[in-house]
Amino acid sequence: MLKNKIILILIIIIIFSFNLNAQDIVYQIPVEGNIDQAMFSFFQKSYYKAVENNADKIVIKIDTFGGYVDSAVKIKDIILNSQVETVTYVSNRAWSAGALVALAGQTLVMRTGSSIGAAETRPKEEKYISAFRKEFKATAEARNRNPDIAAAMVDSDLVIEGLSEKGKLLTLTAEESYANNIADNVVKSDQLLWPYLGLEESTVNKLKPTASENFASVVTNPYISTFLLIIGFSAIIFELLIPGFGIAGTIGFISLGLFFSGYIINGVASWGIIVLFLVGLLLILLEVFVVPGFGVTGIGGMVSIFVSLYYLFPTPQIAVNIIATTLLTTVVLTFIIGKYFGSSNMWSKISLRTSQTSDIGYTAYHGDEDLIGQKGTAVTPLRPAGIIDLDGKRIDVVSEGGFIDKGETVIIIDVKGSKVIVKPFIKRGNNQ
Repeated sequence: MLKNKIILILIIIIIFSFNLNAQDIVYQIPVEGNIDQAMFSFFQKSYYKAVENNADKIVIKIDTFGGYVDSAVKIKDIILNSQVETVTYVSNRAWSAGALVALAGQTLVMRTGSSIGAAETRPKEEKYISAFRKEFKATAEARNRNPDIAAAMVDSDLVIEGLSEKGKLLTLTAEESYANNIADNVVKSDQLLWPYLGLEESTVNKLKPTASENFASVVTNPYISTFLLIIGFSAIIFELLIPGFGIAGTIGFISLGLFFSGYIINGVASWGIIVLFLVGLLLILLEVFVVPGFGVTGIGGMVSIFVSLYYLFPTPQIAVNIIATTLLTTVVLTFIIGKYFGSSNMWSKISLRTSQTSDIGYTAYHGDEDLIGQKGTAVTPLRPAGIIDLDGKRIDVVSEGGFIDKGETVIIIDVKGSKVIVKPFIKRGNNQ
């Protein structure tokens, strides 16, 4: 009996000792650099990973000048809706959208020398200021922080006695934040954060973006995105003017591939958007090589491409700016290509190789409908434009659809002004 009691006591001691040695599961997630869709995608995945691994505490380390409002709001929502204790730690600065993320933590700690605030909206219009001000104020209220001070970080019309004056956005130092019920504590270094939280730094699981996430963050930067689109479109146009497939086409498709891969990694580019973009490219290629003139097919292709791009970017303003810049720059580059390289063989797919002079029998026809039904021979490939020989005279024509090889017999099916339209002539038995 005594022996059983001793065993029971030993078991209790072992279990108690195990519980004493058990350590909290803690994850640290950085919010550093620009707050954008790439940052949100990384944050969301990391936060949910910590939750799934039964984290007892999550520490958000913040050092940012800000970023996009929608991404910051989504990060804030994840923190506010979480049941896991979340600490936001401002290691250097939490400006603009970063201040909203900092305010969302159940505990807000700032390092000496850090700052928070300066949440100016862009564009600086009343509807954006009003919405962002309410986000700050509501977040502060949810965490029992000073809501008026939080609102003054967004709205320069608000005056906080002793802290801000009218016309100036509020920005606080770490000590000012602590004194005015924004920060819960101030530590002198990153290393001192962990003793304050009752933790050992060596036990913290510090998450970092993967190589692919870092790549996506670079690619989805508006300036990089614009550059990749310009290179992609310009290189493909250049390739269309060169016989065969070469380096220009490769560069073009690689640029567009890099562009879309960044947005795929971020979870922004759905397959529907990608398919819409590819359909647009296909329609434009059909317009160039198959359908004569420029009409519904080409316009439909351009609309498909621009619509697909529009929904990739975080705001309508950014989307319009990037699309307009890409379109204008690509048009200018195409003009330069045509001007300086138009006389070379680059234009062989869409231009005429033979000079259209009268001494070799070239004749231009203008509205002569008597030509309809006559047959001639292609003296150049029709791609779709080219030259045919009609009773010893050379005529500039356009094929109805598709390519026609040199030497094939064609029949004129229509004349529209100066445009003579032909199609391949196919013999059917003895009938022509």
